[in-house]
Amino acid sequence: MAKEKLTYESASNELDIILQRMKSGEIGVDELAASVERASILIKYCYERLDQTEKKVEEILKDLGLDQ
Repeated sequence: MAKEKLTYESASNELDIILQRMKSGEIGVDELAASVERASILIKYCYERLDQTEKKVEEILKDLGLDQ
């Protein structure tokens, strides 16, 4: 099985869909645990991407002498 290719945007969109389905009551008890687990994975991924991006931007600004 190929590893899925996530982007921040696709993870964020999927999280929005899961949240909407939970709010609307569309997700039943049988699917709830799997949805919460998937949301947890997506949240962790988003935090990691944000952290990586912040570090990269800081590095670029430092290289340009624009760090604060």
